[in-house]
Amino acid sequence: MSKSGANQLFFTLVGVGVLTALAIPQSVTDRAKGKEEVLLYPVSKPVGAIARLIHSKFAHKPLPPGETTRRPDDDIAAENLILRQQVAFLTRQLEELGRVESERKSLGPIFDYFKPATVIGTDATSTRESLAFMPTSGVDTAEHAPVMCAEGFAGQIVGGRVRLITDPGFTVRGDFGHWDDGKWVPLETVQPSVKGIGSNTLRISNLSLKEASEIKPGYAVVLKDPDAEYPAIVQNRMLGQVESVRPQPDKPLFAEIVVKPHSDLRKLREVWLLRKK
Repeated sequence: MSKSGANQLFFTLVGVGVLTALAIPQSVTDRAKGKEEVLLYPVSKPVGAIARLIHSKFAHKPLPPGETTRRPDDDIAAENLILRQQVAFLTRQLEELGRVESERKSLGPIFDYFKPATVIGTDATSTRESLAFMPTSGVDTAEHAPVMCAEGFAGQIVGGRVRLITDPGFTVRGDFGHWDDGKWVPLETVQPSVKGIGSNTLRISNLSLKEASEIKPGYAVVLKDPDAEYPAIVQNRMLGQVESVRPQPDKPLFAEIVVKPHSDLRKLREVWLLRKK
């Protein structure tokens, strides 16, 4: 249909509508009022059915009882990351507790002589290495009373605190050895004088290079100091492990043997105090 033809049809329909409105009496049109839905039923019925079908298929459906709205993937991923970190932290704590418990069992009757005490603080100065512990009943806090930990010999009581073996100037006598198929094999050497030098480190400097020729990194150093008047249960407990053996810079004929405890004694969370007799 051309544009002119469409225009003619439009004006014709408008004219017919105007003439019909003028020709039909008002009484007839009044009777049709309120019944528009009947007149439009042939159109509204199929259109409504189509609309209901589309709504039922694509509109938001109510969730079943017990279900919640689906969360964004980013929120779920972030929560999973936090949960994995918590699981890893708890797993490490469980492993640490298991290690401490197994070490306690391996120590045998030591808890007949020592009682655990919680560490509540470290030395505030960088030149001293000592620990403060929670007041505990039934323990010996006299000067120079020995203190143990899961790693071995930790130090002694000085001024109501635990002076660690790594504190500068702390000196005890020891012994070298290593384990072979689960058996302790001591080394026949000059007895070492083990001295704390700070930074969780011990140093042995009283052996010549010849006397220290059989000592290798990884060998153990244990406490063997009868002059210290410690209980027999304390003797032969670990002090640390040999880290290096080298000539002393100022005395090249003597060895400088660096010894490290298995863990940082400054970070102990528990020490074992000698029970009162």
